[in-house]
Amino acid sequence: MRVVGVIPAAGRASRLQPLRGSKELLPVHGRPVLDYLVERMRLAHPEEIRVVTTPDKRDVIEHARRAGLAVVEGRPPTAAASIALGAQDLAAGDVVLIGFPDTVWDPVDGYARLVPRLAAADVVVGIFPARNGEQVRRSDVVLLDEAGRVLAIEVKPEQASSRLIWGLAAARRRALEDLARHEHPGHLFDELARGGATVVGVELPGFFIDIGTPEALEAAQS
Repeated sequence: MRVVGVIPAAGRASRLQPLRGSKELLPVHGRPVLDYLVERMRLAHPEEIRVVTTPDKRDVIEHARRAGLAVVEGRPPTAAASIALGAQDLAAGDVVLIGFPDTVWDPVDGYARLVPRLAAADVVVGIFPARNGEQVRRSDVVLLDEAGRVLAIEVKPEQASSRLIWGLAAARRRALEDLARHEHPGHLFDELARGGATVVGVELPGFFIDIGTPEALEAAQS
C-alpha cells in the first residue's frame, strides 16, 4: 500500500485578484501557505507528495520542486479533476491524502489521525467547527451520525444543516473512481455516503482557515 499526498493547485484565485503571484505562495506568518499543508502531509509519512498545477504557474512549480515535491502539470478544470489527475496511476488500495493549498489548520498531525481509520472506511474526512456563518457558506458542511459516520455533505450551502465542516481527507484510490465527473470532492463524498459507502468523520481539536478571500487571508495572517 502506497500513501501519496495530492495537492490541487491549478486554480486562479479569482476572489483574491489582483495578485503578483500564485495564491499558494502567499505568506502567512512568514511562510508560503502551501508549506503548511506539505508539513502536515509529511507527518503521515507519504511515499510522495504531488502538486497538480498548470504549466504557466511557474512560481508554484519551482517552489514545489525546491521542496522535493512531485509536480503534475495539466489544465484540469476543477479541484476534483486536479485530484483525479494526481491520483490516476495509483492502485485501488493505495491511500490518497487530499488537502487544499490555500488553507491553514491545526492539529499538525491531522492526516496521521485520519489514515488509520481507513482500515474500516473508504473515505475519512477531518472535521472542524465552523468559525462563523460566512465560513459555513464557503465550506462543505458535514452531517454525522452518533457513531461518527458521515450521512451527507452539503457543498457550500445557503442553508446549512450543521456547523461542522471538513478540511482534509484520506481515501482509498478505489473510492475516487468517479471524482473527475464532479466539480468538488465534497460532491463525490456526499454521493458515496448517501450510496452506502463507509465515509467517516474525525472531529479534530483545532481550527481551520481558508485564505480564499481577502478577509480570510487577513484573519490567517493575524
